[in-house]
Amino acid sequence: MVGIRDVARRASVSPGTVSRVLNNDPTLSVSPATKERIFAAIEELDYDIHKRKYVKKRLPSIGVISTTSQQREVDDPYFNELRLGMEAEAKRLHLGMNRVYNLEDNPKAWRDFDKLGAIIIVGTVNESSVKRLAQQNGNIVVIDNPDINQEVDMVYADFERMTKRVLQLFIEQGHQRIGYIGGFNIDMDEHGEQILNENEKRLRTYKAFMVEHGLPAVYKLGLWEPLEGKRMMDEWLVELEEVPSAILVGSDPLSVGVYRSLQTAKIAIGEEVVIASFDDIEIANFLTPSLTTVHISAGEIGKAAVRLAKERIDGERKDPVIMTFPSKLVVRESFVP
Repeated sequence: MVGIRDVARRASVSPGTVSRVLNNDPTLSVSPATKERIFAAIEELDYDIHKRKYVKKRLPSIGVISTTSQQREVDDPYFNELRLGMEAEAKRLHLGMNRVYNLEDNPKAWRDFDKLGAIIIVGTVNESSVKRLAQQNGNIVVIDNPDINQEVDMVYADFERMTKRVLQLFIEQGHQRIGYIGGFNIDMDEHGEQILNENEKRLRTYKAFMVEHGLPAVYKLGLWEPLEGKRMMDEWLVELEEVPSAILVGSDPLSVGVYRSLQTAKIAIGEEVVIASFDDIEIANFLTPSLTTVHISAGEIGKAAVRLAKERIDGERKDPVIMTFPSKLVVRESFVP
């Protein structure tokens, strides 16, 4: 039996383009020549357009579910850049992106996601919630949650590789007392309920690295906020006989708090204690001393997620895609390998 994919193959276009032409999609922009090629293929293959399977029409739009609050998206440079990247790419591809659920803001029940073209999930929404969401809409792209065991598209930064690289550089400089300060992994469900745990990518990699090298793991976790960074470093200064000579911090905002604590204690950063972090936000270059940090292209991650969603909307593929974005170490004064 001739199907829509056969027509697409003969006309040298995607199945999604054939479907949208046949459904008179007003948002589709194709040349008259392309349309002629499609209808010529239909005639040549004797494809009966009236007997094709009914497919519920989805709007060319994307819903976004984020584990962060609206205020945190504004305040946190990483999430802000991520959102701006998604919005810019959605605009370029003529996709709507008006339905946004921020789970920290106690959202209403998830409804009518079956009418949207695709869903992008930002952060660690728990697996059972993603499974329930997939019952409404199978076109799902997940950002920053590579551990989820669902047949969905995924986009995330290579935290594991860069964590290992920074720790290896610490070792090569002769550091044996290496500590980690970071935030809890926060799993959320559709009601905004939070479960805090230690299953966070950077921490997980740090602990495995320390075991592999026969070194003690010394770490503290809190919320991903500057004041929490200060609190955790303050506690270390009281609790530990010797402060780690090298500290890996999970994010630049946390590093701001760590700096405040160490400088108040008159401990020279970059000399008595070296520090490396993640995010490469603007303030990293203006701290004293300037902060060595891993640059993550949050905007490009957001754009890639939208492109994957567009492929799903257009029916270009069914198999899930996993994209790992490279990152790079920006060396500054707090740690010079």
